[in-house]
Amino acid sequence: MGDSKKCRVLIIGSGPAGYTAAVYASRAMLEPVLVQGIQPGGQLTITTEVENWPGDVEVQGPDLMQRMEAHARSVGTELISDHIHNLDLSKRPFVAEGDTGTTYMADSVILATGAQAKWLGLPSEEHFKGFGVSA
Repeated sequence: MGDSKKCRVLIIGSGPAGYTAAVYASRAMLEPVLVQGIQPGGQLTITTEVENWPGDVEVQGPDLMQRMEAHARSVGTELISDHIHNLDLSKRPFVAEGDTGTTYMADSVILATGAQAKWLGLPSEEHFKGFGVSA
C-alpha cells in the first residue's frame, strides 16, 4: 500500500493551465500540490516555436514550460512526478490515486490535463510536420 497525501488544492496537469493555476493558488496561500502527469510540461514540451504567447514574439515551447515550472516552484507549489489514474469526486475530501501508489486527498481539485495531438498515421505526415502539417 502506498503513501497518502492531504492537500487543500490538488492540481492535475502541468501544462500552461496547470502551472498558472499553481501560481495563483500559491499566491493565495492555498499550498497547492501539482501532479505533473505522464508528460511534465504538457504538449508544449514537444512544440518548437510558440508565436502566440503574450510577452514573447517567439519562444521555444520547452523553454517556456521550464520557466513556468520554475515560477510555480518559486512561489511554493509542491510538484510531484506521478500520474493520476483514478479520481473520485463523489465525496469530500476528493480522492485521487496515482500510479506510484500514492493516494491524494484534496479539498478541491483543478483538472488541467490539456490535450494530446491525434495523428492520422499517413506516411507523409511525419515528413511534413512543421512544414504545413501541425496538430
